[in-house]
Amino acid sequence: MSFIDLLIIIVYLTVVVGVGVRYRGRQDNTRDYFTTQGGFAGVLGSIIVGLSVGATLFSGLSFVAIPSNAFTFGVTAMSGLFMWPLFYFLMRYWFLPRYLAKPQNSPYDIVERRFGLPVRRAISGMFIACRVVWMSAVIYVPALLLTTGGTLGPEWFWPVVILIGVSSTLYTVIGGIRGVIITDALQFVLIAGVLIATILYIVFRIPLTFAEVTTYVEGNTRLLAFNWSLSLTETMTVMAMLFGGGAQMMVYYTSDPMLLQRYLAAGNQKEASSAVGTSIVTQVGVLLMLAVVGLALGAWYSLHPDPALPKNSDRVFPYFVATNMPVGFVGLIAASILAATMSSVTSGISALSGALLNDFRSHIASDEKARLKHARVTSAVIGLVSTMGAGLVEHLGTLFNIMNLYYGIFLGPMMGCMICTVGRRAVNGRVLIVAMFVGCFSGMAVGYSVIANLWVSLITFGVTLLVAHLGSLIVKPDAAQIARTKT
Repeated sequence: MSFIDLLIIIVYLTVVVGVGVRYRGRQDNTRDYFTTQGGFAGVLGSIIVGLSVGATLFSGLSFVAIPSNAFTFGVTAMSGLFMWPLFYFLMRYWFLPRYLAKPQNSPYDIVERRFGLPVRRAISGMFIACRVVWMSAVIYVPALLLTTGGTLGPEWFWPVVILIGVSSTLYTVIGGIRGVIITDALQFVLIAGVLIATILYIVFRIPLTFAEVTTYVEGNTRLLAFNWSLSLTETMTVMAMLFGGGAQMMVYYTSDPMLLQRYLAAGNQKEASSAVGTSIVTQVGVLLMLAVVGLALGAWYSLHPDPALPKNSDRVFPYFVATNMPVGFVGLIAASILAATMSSVTSGISALSGALLNDFRSHIASDEKARLKHARVTSAVIGLVSTMGAGLVEHLGTLFNIMNLYYGIFLGPMMGCMICTVGRRAVNGRVLIVAMFVGCFSGMAVGYSVIANLWVSLITFGVTLLVAHLGSLIVKPDAAQIARTKT
């Protein structure tokens, strides 16, 4: 890695930490620290929140997994995008009106109002279990990319991990969710710009017209062929991406406090809907760009065979960066990967510390200044724990399996809980807790079966919902729970 590349990375880290601290807001209490209390109202606010949602769902994992899948499975990896218009209509006309019907100070207040504190703690505990490991994976990936694509030796792994973890933790602790959302929006713009530049660079390096490349790829590869198989055991099919991958994305929008925080920051249903619409448009754009990077790499290496090309498709993109990109490009790509990583890590730190403080330790202090201090300390501890956990991620399996199996085990039951929360059918709270854990175990069973991991979220969601409703026919909700259902 050249001096110019390193300088670009240093400038990026300095700017993003500075912006996060600069726009930290008043932070008079924990509500402002975790949700900004509707501090991003208005058209500009909804755009910023929407960009923040998009940045939150992208990470270094996305920079590896999506190009890797497109490189391996071709356009089939992009088929899940057809579900996104449905996501918007479900969020705009069904979920958000119910979720934001009453004021709330934290993402899972609505769960406690409907089912009580035990259910709130059950869903929050699953979120914490899922996202702590996820954050470690998110920090691990850019370290992998920079030590592979940046031509750094393995001895640089821990310095890179610590740099990412500490800088992300620093401006989250000081800036709170307001600083996180502002920096997320800036980082998303950087990510999009670098991806466009990468695609153009690869395309213009191929000495053929677009029609010639398309003809060659169609005749010599399977990159442009959709896999219409109905098998549940194949890793990547159109059906798996539409329904399995679609369920996983819907989980994020309906159940993940990292996104629920942003709906509360938007202030009201109309502006939250606008933010969701902005996030979907921007995410579809970036997902397409990441997939096109993978397809372009497939075309490139089909036309330029390289005996040293890594067999692990996760390493193809960083290998291309290291062996083909000019000085400066490596730094820009590294900065965009750091942007994707830090936006996810900071969102995770904020959401996890909010979950611990609001859902498990709300009794620690009544004084808001003391609670705010505790929120900062909790954020710092979570950031440092996740940073240290990054060294264990490589033992968990491939990145794609991490994303789909581990997430699905917890996130599917979480969505089942949220659907029951905003739904109009009475469900017994104790039964719902049992249903969530049954859903988790069903996901573990899928992990040991021949069923592809893309289906885990949909299966765990379906099992949770089925057990909750059937169980509530046997152990009926009490009068208070039925009354809350009607309000």
